[in-house]
Amino acid sequence: MQTESLLEDLGLTKTEARIYLCLLEQSPLAAGTIAEITGTSRSSVYLILRSLVDKGLVDAGAGYSSRFAPSAPDVAFAGLLQRDREELRERERNVETALPDLMRRFGSNTGGDGELVEILRTPKLVGDRFDRLHAAAEDAVDIVVRRPIQVGGSNQPELDALARGVRVRAIYDHGLMLHPAVVENIGAWMAAGEQARVFHGELPMKWAVFDGHTVLTPLFAPGVGGVVALIVRSRELAGALGLLFDTLWAAAVPVEPNLATVGGGHAQ
Repeated sequence: MQTESLLEDLGLTKTEARIYLCLLEQSPLAAGTIAEITGTSRSSVYLILRSLVDKGLVDAGAGYSSRFAPSAPDVAFAGLLQRDREELRERERNVETALPDLMRRFGSNTGGDGELVEILRTPKLVGDRFDRLHAAAEDAVDIVVRRPIQVGGSNQPELDALARGVRVRAIYDHGLMLHPAVVENIGAWMAAGEQARVFHGELPMKWAVFDGHTVLTPLFAPGVGGVVALIVRSRELAGALGLLFDTLWAAAVPVEPNLATVGGGHAQ
């Protein structure tokens, strides 16, 4: 790749790269001379040189007839990269600040046609929507976890929800307490505030209820490959499953502390 193209990849425009390379080869030069050598219009050459000065790549003399020279490339680009890193960190902080509100807005949107039921047909889509519903939760999340489980990520959306004060309760099938994804990670979830119990019986199905109005439940049927799940926005259905959850919760037993080993990951 030519040097000019590399400079463009670093954020310079094509004309800025051309002028900077020109100054590396012969300098100091007046603005008019730079315009003639590089084929840049005189009306724009000062703006381009000012941009290069602001980026720390070019030094300018004082006065109307000042001449321009390049800064040492190793120092100039080290400074440019450092400013890029600082800007990236600032953007990351802004995203972290805005994301909870954006996700709540996204999660509350049922679509322009008022669709109350979504059908999810891939594991990735199920996982993404599960995480988004956590991010949109404001009050409570109740989850029933049984086989088969879908494993992935650090469960950060639930941890973020717990940090916001959302109550999270989870009922685990007793057989899952030997599953690596649960054994290695349930301690981290409980340490963050998840209330966890084990049901020593046959759990009827898997589901999660968010804020008493939205249900996510996977469906398993003979002959149907892959993962199919439903999201239903219905307070009536959420209320009925909430009553069933409370019945199972009362019959379940708290997770023993010695089973809660801190780690990362998620069972869903």
